[in-house]
Amino acid sequence: MVIPCNHTELNSAGQSVSRSHVIFSDDHGTTWQLGGIEDELTNESTVVELADGSLLQNMRSYHKKNRRAVATSNDGGATWSRVKLHDALLEPVCQGSILRYSWPDHGSRSRILFSNPASTRRENLTIRVSYDEGATWPLSKVIHAGPSAYSCLAVARLALRGELPDKSIACLFECGDKSAYEKISLARIPLNSLEKESNAK
Repeated sequence: MVIPCNHTELNSAGQSVSRSHVIFSDDHGTTWQLGGIEDELTNESTVVELADGSLLQNMRSYHKKNRRAVATSNDGGATWSRVKLHDALLEPVCQGSILRYSWPDHGSRSRILFSNPASTRRENLTIRVSYDEGATWPLSKVIHAGPSAYSCLAVARLALRGELPDKSIACLFECGDKSAYEKISLARIPLNSLEKESNAK
């Protein structure tokens, strides 16, 4: 079990900086350990397990490049690679959400989903799909073109009348017409609709 976290600390110059980290449990939540700490200028991270058992941490970035920061761990979050900026993941310095939709087994294709405001401003809330463990994000669909901010992804498995056979993608997000904080909306998108209607990038 891995929980993404962040903290602030003083750097060598005495400046307060933000850094992502994780806490993890190897005994189903009975005990917890502090995991590896990421490079400076990261926070509000989200984590997904990759097909080979490694972890991908996707982070809000303060590097002034308008790109998401990413790092990987091969030891369950105890240590992390150096942070890199992902050229395909445009961001305005904002929270994002990452989620595995399917694993590459039993005839299924590996799919990882990511949502954030895909812009240099808080607007254009977009869901992306990766088929290669987050290396590339060839498909995307704009959920709300106007002002938008934080989001959270889930796979909708239950409804009032039972299980949804299509396992729709649910995205809860902040949005509005003039401001990103006017309301909180929920979008539900069937996977086949997302893959058919997505814009190839």
